[in-house]
Amino acid sequence: MYTISKPERPSLDFFQYWDSLGFFDNIQAILPPQFFVIFEIARVIFTSEFISDALSAIEDISKEEKIEAPDRDETILINRLERISPLSDNMEIDQYRTIYDMKKSLPRELALDDDIFDIKLFTKSLLVQRFYETEADKFKPISTLRDESGKDANKFEQKFYLLLDSSRSMDMRMRLFFSKCLVAEFLRRKFNSNAKIFFRQFDSSIGKLIKLDKKEDFPFLVEEILYATTGGTSTNLQDAVYQAIDDINFDKEMINAEILVVTDGISKIEKFKLKEKLGDVKLNVLKIGKDLVEANFYDIQQMVSHNNLDFDPSRLNINDIKRKMEKSDDETVLSVSERRAYRGLLDYSERVFQDLKEVANRFIEIPDLEPSRLFELTDEGLDFIETSADEYDRMNFDGKPIDEMTRLYKKAYFLSEYIELLLEHGNNINNHILTMSYEKLKKIRQRMLNDPLLYDIITREKGYDEDKKTMKLSRREARKRLKEMQLQNKALSTKEMKQAQMLMVMDVGEGSMGQFLKLILVKLWQLITKVAGLAFRKKSGGEEDEE
Repeated sequence: MYTISKPERPSLDFFQYWDSLGFFDNIQAILPPQFFVIFEIARVIFTSEFISDALSAIEDISKEEKIEAPDRDETILINRLERISPLSDNMEIDQYRTIYDMKKSLPRELALDDDIFDIKLFTKSLLVQRFYETEADKFKPISTLRDESGKDANKFEQKFYLLLDSSRSMDMRMRLFFSKCLVAEFLRRKFNSNAKIFFRQFDSSIGKLIKLDKKEDFPFLVEEILYATTGGTSTNLQDAVYQAIDDINFDKEMINAEILVVTDGISKIEKFKLKEKLGDVKLNVLKIGKDLVEANFYDIQQMVSHNNLDFDPSRLNINDIKRKMEKSDDETVLSVSERRAYRGLLDYSERVFQDLKEVANRFIEIPDLEPSRLFELTDEGLDFIETSADEYDRMNFDGKPIDEMTRLYKKAYFLSEYIELLLEHGNNINNHILTMSYEKLKKIRQRMLNDPLLYDIITREKGYDEDKKTMKLSRREARKRLKEMQLQNKALSTKEMKQAQMLMVMDVGEGSMGQFLKLILVKLWQLITKVAGLAFRKKSGGEEDEE
């Protein structure tokens, strides 16, 4: 078991936790109440008095190995694929092998007719230029490039390919939410780094590939992971790892990427084939739960038949068998036939784990989440919620920039959703502080939405779930503010005018069309007044010239 001294814990301040994942800088990433159980899990497993094996595992996997010098092989590959000046003048004519060779095709080959070119391409007889190095060649790191592309080339960038198990067994003991919390913590540690992340979920099939190579995309990947649901009936780990290896070998941006598999069950693998296919790719496995591997029916039948055992494998699962064997101190408890059958099944399960441990760079097993402490209200937690609601209530939102308003609104919305989650679980439904804070934040959000620009932004974004009464009151106040701006003859910018038009044509109840027509008449009157004024000044100027 991995143990790390003083692991780095995330902030357990509600706002700081989600801010460290970039959620408040991206208005598009919205979470419904049930997904805030991620923070509740983090609050339990990452506290100082409850340092878990899970946090130690993430600490170990996410630590960076410092590389002092640029990697020669990676430098050569990147330079050549990007058609940067070759490291050597030694060149030979060779035949096409992979799709990467397309860039190296001889000019005369590119000038061929399409039909001839296609034939040579498919028969791999296309001629390409191939440079090679000799001992006399000097190593030219990509950081010596004159343009900006080589500026940070020597800086180490950790690359990880995440595989998240989404088989139905992950619904047990909140394992999927536990996994999401751990993956979110892994990403949080990479948020301000130069790390590149690739992600797929898998079960009996393999999900789509998502790439993350810039900081701004972190919240969207976290959101994608949090929304992952279970589906397949089995865990096809080997095919998922094969797919990851193919992706890494195909895309030059994935060079040196490590694979991290988060799963609750280990399926049988072909150890030697997987090890050969991995090559230099590092495989890390984070297993959640102490469940053992179930042998498939064919393997069980073969073992029973080979050993002439009278045993029905459908009666017990592997975990029941393990418990029976652990309690069996007396031979009279289990028959000889049962002991032999049980021992054979346990040996099978242990071999599957051992095979994967031998292939993996890291194999870390952590226990299941203990949910008994979830949704417990502490004095500190209640004080934070009550204080945050009071601070919002004292805020003056008039004149604040729209960027700050959207950020403040989203924080208030997130906190409201978290309070709603707490009210729905445990014995919290009658908690006075939670109820009062929730109602107070609801009124505050309504007050914030009186700002026409913020109102338009929030109504355009999917995910916000404000009730109709709140939105109706906010629309009414927003229309009133726009009317006051017109009556004061305040000049509207083009952006403000567009916001006003969109607001007035919405289905906001009785009088909305009248408000819109009134706005048009006001603008029309301003236009007529302006044109008349110009005509009068022009006429007056002409009379003065005649005199």
